Amino acid sequence: MQSSHLPDSHTFKKRRVAFLEPHLDMATNPSLVCLIRALRRCGAQVDVFMPFSRNFPSLDNAFSRYPFPSSPLLWYGDVTSTFRNWYGHFRFRPQGIKRLLTPGYYDLILGIDSAGVIQGYEIARKSNVPLVYLSFEIFFHNELRNLSELKEKEIETQASQFADLIIIQDESRARLLATENNLPLNRFAYLALSPEGPAETKRSDFLRGRFGISSKQTIVLHSGSFAPWTCAEEILDSVNSWPLDFVLVIHTQYRNRPNRKFSRAKHKIPNVIFSSEPLPIEDYNEMLASADIGLSLYKSFPGSRYTQKNVETIGLSSGKFAFYMKYGLPVVSIKQQMYARLLQDYHFGENIDTFSELPSALSRLKLNFCYHRSEAVRLFSERLDFNVHWPKLAERFLQVMR
Repeated sequence: MQSSHLPDSHTFKKRRVAFLEPHLDMATNPSLVCLIRALRRCGAQVDVFMPFSRNFPSLDNAFSRYPFPSSPLLWYGDVTSTFRNWYGHFRFRPQGIKRLLTPGYYDLILGIDSAGVIQGYEIARKSNVPLVYLSFEIFFHNELRNLSELKEKEIETQASQFADLIIIQDESRARLLATENNLPLNRFAYLALSPEGPAETKRSDFLRGRFGISSKQTIVLHSGSFAPWTCAEEILDSVNSWPLDFVLVIHTQYRNRPNRKFSRAKHKIPNVIFSSEPLPIEDYNEMLASADIGLSLYKSFPGSRYTQKNVETIGLSSGKFAFYMKYGLPVVSIKQQMYARLLQDYHFGENIDTFSELPSALSRLKLNFCYHRSEAVRLFSERLDFNVHWPKLAERFLQVMR
């Protein structure tokens, strides 16, 4: 994976790069944030077109920011976010659109997921600019439920076929997207959804101090969305059968409104702790360093194009899995083929078949904690670290720029 030529501060000097990010939560996408920072370190001017929300961690100010080029939504989840997006749309959108549509202004356009690559496709065609498709979510024709989703999929397929380069997290997801959108595999590049290294092995007392957890208890962390597709109900049902010295911490990176069952569980299950306030990145890292074991549990859940086959085959598209590896947290997953393959070479945890196996899996990981911890760090350093992928990816960017 390593390249003989390491990108330096002059690699992308005087190059202008536009990111079209339709999501509110870019700050929670580690590889996307790392990619922007790496391009800037290598001399590029980076502009990001995206909406704003106060419900997610804020970004640094290392790039220019403009509203996403589509029409604004009527509601962004709260009054402040809605006001700021509408204000930005009318105040800054004309300047951003002018840049996007000026032939020769940008050297590269990167469209994130379906909505991003669709907008990028329209702009790249008109401005004759190379287009890169960053795919973090895969939508499948046979799972789409209405005409608008089917129409979007049709345009996304066309846009992806126009793209000069497609970035995806692993080979399994590349084969899925290639089949779904009729794409050649030689147009793909790989970037795990992961932060940059080095791995962190220093332990922290963040969670123990914050919640009064005894040093004799083992902390199991569930980080990220807590919902049916992340096995929320099964996790809560399983906790009562865990060893008595285990405590579960459920942390989400955004302010959520859990349903009534989860809210009641907060008060009824003594060894479950809920944490739903966003943390600054420094505190988030401290939290990870203070946990002992991580849960990376996903299942297909009908009703949404995001939570069916896209989740079944999540693989290296799970950011929390990469964060767990960076901080040396042994991981329990369930029926994940990619993790099962990785476990053949890196003994970072256990990939169980049923939730009845979860208590014993946790006990085994605790028994051999130091070994599994070192294997998790090794996996991160050799396969997941953004810096492992960046030299090769930088070369591919240079190849597609005209």
